[in-house]
Amino acid sequence: MDNALLVGVNSQEMLRRRMDIVANNLANMTTASFKAEVALNELVIERPAKANDEPHDVRFTNVERLHRDMSVGTMRLTGGPLDFGLEEPNAFFAVRMGEETYYTRDGQFSLDDLSRLMTREGAFVLDDGGNEMVFDPEGGPPTVSDTGVIRQGNIEIGRLGVYGFETPAALEKVGGNLWSPAGQEPEAVELPKLQQGVVEQSNVNAISEVTRMIEISRAYTSASRLVKDADELRKTAISKLGQTQS
Repeated sequence: MDNALLVGVNSQEMLRRRMDIVANNLANMTTASFKAEVALNELVIERPAKANDEPHDVRFTNVERLHRDMSVGTMRLTGGPLDFGLEEPNAFFAVRMGEETYYTRDGQFSLDDLSRLMTREGAFVLDDGGNEMVFDPEGGPPTVSDTGVIRQGNIEIGRLGVYGFETPAALEKVGGNLWSPAGQEPEAVELPKLQQGVVEQSNVNAISEVTRMIEISRAYTSASRLVKDADELRKTAISKLGQTQS
């Protein structure tokens, strides 16, 4: 009975975490450049509880790590002169928020009052030298090459700072569609295959996520039934033991 209760409760906790991740994927289906995540189960080495009945060798799992799908999402045509999409999967724009440098694949940019290129969240977009990209307000619409060089007419404004990482899936989310290097050293991407007038969409597959949600829901129902049956069995055993004692 103890084993059934422990395994059932552990399964419920694990499945609840997996459901949260699926729900988050679905909620970000329309978030530009969002990367879908999948929960990874890990064996708990130190057992949180010990069962008195057999079998004693009961293992527990938890969800501590995530696998991120870093594949490129579909490019949506916008025609915006400051909308940029990266076809290279391991490529991120460098941006500065406050004193920190972060990275993003969300290329929906605009200009502030001083003609500085910035993200929708207010982070300043950096060039390949780590400086803010500043446009000429009278220079006309910009054009960009597939290597990230921006021009206004015949004048080169600069080259967008685009970087890759040894393990891009290990980057840490910091909110606002930004990523922290998490101790990794950024490396300049020479050919990011940058496109102008497009925005990378989320790579979440709605059908796969809904299917996964149904599977998790069914598994949670089974785990709940296991816990309920074990609890009923425990109550019955206690009741009969009480009758025997009397």
